[in-house]
Amino acid sequence: MTHMRAPEPGVFVTRTRPCWASDPSFRPGPRVKVPSSTEQLAPHREATRTLDWALPTLRADLKAAARQPFRETGAQEDFLHRHDAAAHESQGQERTGRFERALARVRQLADAGEPLTFPRMVEVQSELLGGPTGFRTGDAFAWGGAHRYAHAPGLEAAFRDKVESDAREDRHPVAHATRLYLDLCFFHPFPDGNARAARLWLEYMLRRGRLPTPPLAPVVLWPKHPGDAVNYTRLARLLARSIAGPDAPCRNEVSS
Repeated sequence: MTHMRAPEPGVFVTRTRPCWASDPSFRPGPRVKVPSSTEQLAPHREATRTLDWALPTLRADLKAAARQPFRETGAQEDFLHRHDAAAHESQGQERTGRFERALARVRQLADAGEPLTFPRMVEVQSELLGGPTGFRTGDAFAWGGAHRYAHAPGLEAAFRDKVESDAREDRHPVAHATRLYLDLCFFHPFPDGNARAARLWLEYMLRRGRLPTPPLAPVVLWPKHPGDAVNYTRLARLLARSIAGPDAPCRNEVSS
């Protein structure tokens, strides 16, 4: 029997001995060839290594975003209640309350100027999930198994070293937020709650840089293609233009 639990935005899979294996009367039917999953993590890691995160083609957009004063926008709460909670109504208010507590902790860390560390990410994720958690211990899958995020020895250390060293770089907050958001999507570090974690830590990076968090639905719904550096740059442009609002040099790709 295959046991699956559905994290965001994919599925974490463990396999046990099939229940029919001990039944001598069972005769399996013909084997059906299952299409192999497309590996998503390796292309993402290569793209983030090669992309110039100074984002020189977005200079005007980044400057416009940087001119915006920090303010509380309620973007996280709006997305939570209009989209996330509605999609998980069967889990009730407990799930929503955990997110709100995790959000408060992320904001506290950003406002205090606390550096991003993997132990802090695990702390927030444990609050989000309502119990202890850590880095996943097996492959993760999304889109019904079509997308695979491979696990390999040393992956946890690689993720920790990457996000911590990236966060120390002198980059525009939009670049920091975009890169960490994509890392959480494609490393898929936790057994559950990765989409929620991506939203939380996007806010941390923007808030740490004293930029307001824009409406999140356009970012969440943006089609993300692992390994596509052009797509990554366009996501950063969307984020910058959403922050800049009417001051953006161009409003293309920004939902009003």
